[in-house]
Amino acid sequence: MKMDIQNNMNSQSNISYLRIRPCDNDNEIYLNSRKKEGTSSFLIKDKLNFHEINRKGFQTISNNISHQSSMWIINDDNWEKFMKVDSRRVIYFYKGNKEIALEVLTRLKPRIIQLSNFDDMAFINLYKTDYVSLISKYVDSIEDALEAINHGVNDLLLRDWNTEQISDLQNISNNNLYERTVLSPILSINEARDILEKEEFTNYLLTRDVRGYRRKNTDWYPGSGKAIPKLFNYVFNNDSDYKSDKFNYIFEKLEDEEIITDDDLTELFKTSGKYINRISEFANELNLKINGNKVTFVKNRNINYTNQCYYKCGFCGFSKGPKSLDLKEVPYSLDSKEVVERSKEAYESGASEVCLQGGIHPNYTGEFYLNLVKEIKEEIPDMHIHGFTPLEIWQGAETINKSIEDYLVMLKDAGLNTLPGTAAEILDDRIRKYLCPDKITSKEWAYVMEVAHSIGIKSTATIMFGHIDDINSWTNHYSLIRQLQSRTRGFTEVVPLPFVHMGSPIYLQGKSMPGPTWDEIVLIHSLARIYFNTYIDNIQASWVKLGHDGASNLLKAGVNDLGGTLINENISRASGASHGQETTDHEFINLIKENNKKPYLRNTLYTKLKKIEELSLEEDVIKI
Repeated sequence: MKMDIQNNMNSQSNISYLRIRPCDNDNEIYLNSRKKEGTSSFLIKDKLNFHEINRKGFQTISNNISHQSSMWIINDDNWEKFMKVDSRRVIYFYKGNKEIALEVLTRLKPRIIQLSNFDDMAFINLYKTDYVSLISKYVDSIEDALEAINHGVNDLLLRDWNTEQISDLQNISNNNLYERTVLSPILSINEARDILEKEEFTNYLLTRDVRGYRRKNTDWYPGSGKAIPKLFNYVFNNDSDYKSDKFNYIFEKLEDEEIITDDDLTELFKTSGKYINRISEFANELNLKINGNKVTFVKNRNINYTNQCYYKCGFCGFSKGPKSLDLKEVPYSLDSKEVVERSKEAYESGASEVCLQGGIHPNYTGEFYLNLVKEIKEEIPDMHIHGFTPLEIWQGAETINKSIEDYLVMLKDAGLNTLPGTAAEILDDRIRKYLCPDKITSKEWAYVMEVAHSIGIKSTATIMFGHIDDINSWTNHYSLIRQLQSRTRGFTEVVPLPFVHMGSPIYLQGKSMPGPTWDEIVLIHSLARIYFNTYIDNIQASWVKLGHDGASNLLKAGVNDLGGTLINENISRASGASHGQETTDHEFINLIKENNKKPYLRNTLYTKLKKIEELSLEEDVIKI
């Protein structure tokens, strides 16, 4: 059956397009006008201010090697001048000379071939090799575009096309159209980092999304506090559709209740536009089968006991060095008495959990974490302590010369109940090399979690996305979590955490994307529900990163949990988030009911659920 499905896949192809026009000026009024109309790239003929063009978020193409272009067009007359240019930044404009074309294709290996006509498509298809990503052609009308696609062109260069024309082409064509930039998805992030100058690299990061498509900017972004963009069902960007050639085949597997593979997951992560809607609808149906109409939350308090840290994580806007100057916030370290008092306040207000996380203070040892747990438990024996990331566990064990297992046993005996899944960031060491180079590795993070699970300490699983990651790193992260869960069954929930960029050092240095797009947020939550089906029942939306508006919309896309009330969460706010201090019980209850769902108060482990409708909403304190 599966073989038949593969052999009879939908004949649709994915066609990229680039909104490009000749650049006539570099003044601000002209550039702003071109930005407003949707132009993303310029064809440069004259010497213009490339710095200003880059600063406005445009990329450039030129045939002049002296220009500071993003890419260069070469032809039969000038190609020898570009022998030392990186082939990944070369477009070959083929005009029909087959002899020269063979030499160019062999020696320069351009990523893109631009056609002047269709006479030699058979020749191009015969002699282009694997390194050729796109065969492009300028088209001036819908008729031109359809003809180009019918001749085998897979990339359209659009001059002066408006959004309505692109939408019409999308509707008329039997193909999927998705928008690219000059450099993305031609270049991966690591390739771009190696070959682009700093300003060009920043421009590349700001104009693309994680999947490599052109970023469609809105006023909304994670942590902004603004309303999410107007949605077309689940997604925002409805004029860019992409689905893998294996999309239908994978969905047949899902409908047959098969577990999808890592390769399947990677293919689904490429999805855009209306096909994300299909994924989210499936995730919603799956969630209803697993959790019914229940949406849960926990009453808890976050205590970030110090903002001092000697690690150099590029994404973190929270940590401060002990002698840092010119800081937004003063470095601090709470003493254990203060932590206990805050825990008591939380317990008296109905919280069943206290979450303990902070920077890695240079003076802290494993004894600090042990004593903190002991003192809280002595004062509040019934409080669930959800504390310490795998990084803190690793550092704590190391400082008192204990093995990871011995130290975790000591913490458990002292009263530690569960571990947060943070410090995972992205579990792909290709990315961690630039994101958090001195932090524990993916393998070390997983080792701490596996040991914790083996002695009865459960944990959450998080993923932070939308910074310098790619879809392969998303797959690697989810895969590691699922493999571990298949052995231990120790993860209670999956929590995707969108990168909040505004106060992040790596963004301020021009070295990261400005967080994920809304569509990527929907995609990663929906696919968490699908990929972890039968492994992890609970998918959580982070209202701290997304706001109530964002979290609310994800309740229709496979999410069944809203996390905690989080009194005094400071880490996201330090990175620029507008929300995160606290959500009240009543706010959660109203949010859930507005989505025609049933609110349930839970404990940390999801072993106790209390239906809120059974309680008076006038109660001062709602307890599990």
